[in-house]
Amino acid sequence: MSKPTIFVLTGTSGSGRKTVARKTGEKLGWVSVRSCTTRVPRNPDQPDGDYQYISREQFDEWEQAGKFVQTVMIDKNKYGVLLQDLESALTGERDVYLILNREGASALKQRYGDKVVRLFIYVDKQTVRERLESKGVGYEVVENYLEHYMEEVTYRKSCEHVFENVDLNRTIELICEAVKPYRR
Repeated sequence: MSKPTIFVLTGTSGSGRKTVARKTGEKLGWVSVRSCTTRVPRNPDQPDGDYQYISREQFDEWEQAGKFVQTVMIDKNKYGVLLQDLESALTGERDVYLILNREGASALKQRYGDKVVRLFIYVDKQTVRERLESKGVGYEVVENYLEHYMEEVTYRKSCEHVFENVDLNRTIELICEAVKPYRR
């Protein structure tokens, strides 16, 4: 039997890709592979389960030791996927998924080739603003997201599938249909 497929959900910040990824992963029984980050949790009382929060020193040590599949610096914070976590998930029988930016998605595609299927999630720029503002996200964070929007959205041309996330349930349906040929 072949190795599981690696589904990488990527796309624009504020597009809902984490929510889409979690809900699609639950529905299809995918195994989540979390990224490590040096970023401080946005809500320290309830840290985001999509990340393993580690110190900058720990990250640098692991990076120096070659423990990451890929790393990237975003707004002065480091992010990376531990090779051991990904390889461990790939020894199972279920497909796996990761939530990564374009650099991470490209690095995995380069390393694992056809085993990686990139699913690009986006919404228009105004919707990004409205979603973030409705969550009470600060002005500086909103502006930072929008500043990166154009460079992020152009990556969709490199991805195997592109989905505009206007309606969450519909987006999940479309993804479930699109990934059928890749599933074990």
